[in-house]
Amino acid sequence: METKNDLFASSFKAGLIIAAVGLVWFIIQYVAGIAPYGILQSILFGLISLAVNIVLVVIFLKNYRNRNEGIISFVNAFLFCFIALACSGFLYILITFLFNKYIDPMYMTNMMEAQKTYWENYLQGKASEQQIADTLDKLDVQAKNATSILQNLKSFGIILIVGGIESLIVGAIMKKNPDVFDNASGGVI
Repeated sequence: METKNDLFASSFKAGLIIAAVGLVWFIIQYVAGIAPYGILQSILFGLISLAVNIVLVVIFLKNYRNRNEGIISFVNAFLFCFIALACSGFLYILITFLFNKYIDPMYMTNMMEAQKTYWENYLQGKASEQQIADTLDKLDVQAKNATSILQNLKSFGIILIVGGIESLIVGAIMKKNPDVFDNASGGVI
C-alpha cells in the first residue's frame, strides 16, 4: 500500500523528469532560434507545454497508481500531480533564471526586442502612435524585470495556480477507490 514518503518521492522524481523534458524543449528552441513572437505563437507554445505536462503527469500518476494495487484516492492523486508540477515548475524557473543571468544575459533583451518589433508592426495602422509608444514602453519595463527574483516568484505563483487546477482535474479523473463489496478489504459481502 502507498505511504506518504513513497508518494512524495515518486512525485518528486516525476517532477524532475517533467522539468528535464521542459528544459530539453527550451534548449531545442534556443539552439534552433525558435521563439514565440506574437499572440498566436505564444498561445501555441503555451498549449504545447500544457499538453506535454498533462500527458507526462498522467503517465507518471498511472504508473504510481499501478504500483499501489491500482488504487489511489483523490487526495493522493491531487498531491502527486501538484507536487510533481510544483517541483518541475520550480526547477524550470531556477534553471532559466540562471541561464538568463549567467549563460546568456542578452536572451531576454533579444526576446523583448523581437516582441517589440512584432507589436510595432502589428499595431501599425490599428493604434495611434501614442498607444504604440506606450505598448513598447511596457515591453521595455518587462524586459528589465524579466530576470528579477520578484518576477520569477510571480511566475512560480502562476505555475502553482495552473498546476493546482491541472492537479484537481487529473486527480479527479485518475482516482480509483477500492470496490465497495471487496471481501478482502472487509466489505459488506
